[in-house]
Amino acid sequence: MSDDIQNLVLEEFSTKMALDFYEKKASAGLWIAEKHFIAKYFTKKGKILDVGCGTGRTTIPLVKMGYNVVGVDFAPKMISLAKKIAKKKKLKISYEVGDATKLQFKDKTFDCVFFSNNGWTQIPGREKRLQALQEMKRVCKSQGIVMFTAHPRVFSRQFNFFWMKQWLRFYILKPFGFHIEEIDYGDRFFTREGDGSEAFTRQYIHIPSKREVIKQIGKVGLTLREANGEFQISKDDIRDHPPVFYVCEKQNS
Repeated sequence: MSDDIQNLVLEEFSTKMALDFYEKKASAGLWIAEKHFIAKYFTKKGKILDVGCGTGRTTIPLVKMGYNVVGVDFAPKMISLAKKIAKKKKLKISYEVGDATKLQFKDKTFDCVFFSNNGWTQIPGREKRLQALQEMKRVCKSQGIVMFTAHPRVFSRQFNFFWMKQWLRFYILKPFGFHIEEIDYGDRFFTREGDGSEAFTRQYIHIPSKREVIKQIGKVGLTLREANGEFQISKDDIRDHPPVFYVCEKQNS
């Protein structure tokens, strides 16, 4: 089932609608939150792996800041577009197609590993998300930083119906043998309206609790330095519940 969802995510990020959207996003620059945590934790101009780089929204500014960056994304069309954008901007950036759960790099290659834009939560299945954390840790140098983001699990008037429905599906319907498309509690499927040529794209994301994420961080042996969702995305994108940044350190090994 996780393979079916992974194919759905790949198809989602290969549509013309998505490519057009992320081509524009490539010039949007870093979030307010990203600037804060990069300044705080990426303390030396080392080598960075930008996982789920898309068309280079985070990769491009990191390169301009003087970091040696490799951008990886599992959608070939995104990587192809990222290379065209870099060429147009006259930037030499290393982009590669790759799977976060099976990174094609040697152990301890990077000083920092960054999985931006809640991409980690678009990996279907708890075990695969755990595998991605293990891979990020593996390719990170000792005392290096592993950082990723996730939407917070919010219980409020706006979201209570969703969580009530989730509870009924997982703890009432599923035990009685009903087919449940979601793999884990917190999985969400939703549609996003297009521009007319592609009316809708069906999308997947996992919305974890902080407790769930922190438990997985500990399971792979990373040390949590900070879990913080207080900083906004931009002055134009103010959210009641901004994404949570999980900043981890790989201890000596």
